[in-house]
Amino acid sequence: MDKKSNSAVNVEQMAMEIHKQLKEYTDEIKEDVWQTAMNVSEKAVTKLKEKSPKLTKDYSKGWTRSTTRFGVIVHQKGKESNLTHLLEKGHQLKRGGRKIGEVAAHPHIAEVEKECIEEYVSEVERRLKG
Repeated sequence: MDKKSNSAVNVEQMAMEIHKQLKEYTDEIKEDVWQTAMNVSEKAVTKLKEKSPKLTKDYSKGWTRSTTRFGVIVHQKGKESNLTHLLEKGHQLKRGGRKIGEVAAHPHIAEVEKECIEEYVSEVERRLKG
């Protein structure tokens, strides 16, 4: 009977050690993913500032990143934030209710988004393998 209680304690100790190791590994992975997200988002902000239309420079200077409990968000701040869709997709120009022309699109967000997603995925995969 003594032998059974000893082996039960060893199994419990082993289970606790496995749990501890898995928690440490999970914490390391979370930290790696977070660092990757921060690095890629900083590059995204830099690229968006470079590739944005610079008519008044307020729009291109307004790119920033914010952290939330869900992750990192790259966004346009300030008064110019409502221009992102109009500049990316283009729009009609109206005066007095009549269409007088079209404003050409300046695609800059989709390209940077695609590059950053690819970089993020490849970097996370590399860190998980290594």
